[in-house]
Amino acid sequence: MTLSVLFFATGYWKRKQMNVHRIWMGLGVLANLVTAVLLVVAVHAFAGGDMKNAGFHPTVASHWILTHRVIAVVAALLMLAMAATGAMRKRKVHIALHYVFIPLYLIVYVSGLFMFEAGS
Repeated sequence: MTLSVLFFATGYWKRKQMNVHRIWMGLGVLANLVTAVLLVVAVHAFAGGDMKNAGFHPTVASHWILTHRVIAVVAALLMLAMAATGAMRKRKVHIALHYVFIPLYLIVYVSGLFMFEAGS
């Protein structure tokens, strides 16, 4: 996820250079989706749905984990909407979405750093 944040930040920084912006943002979307799939596979396919068995030990109550997951899904859908509107060159919608996506994505990213600790 850190890699996707770095790619998104670089893409945002290069937003005036459209071709460069598209490459970095595409890499951010790709990194995010690959990481999300790997997390789901690690928990459900290899650990039978038990996140602790997969090595993710929550440091907060379960309702906060659920809140984190719900917000993560909303952020992922917004990310895909931003990718689609960017690809279709729907500039006004694309720009409007980023005002919601960026803070939401950063909340999910940062909260994920504090909500889980690695375990054996």
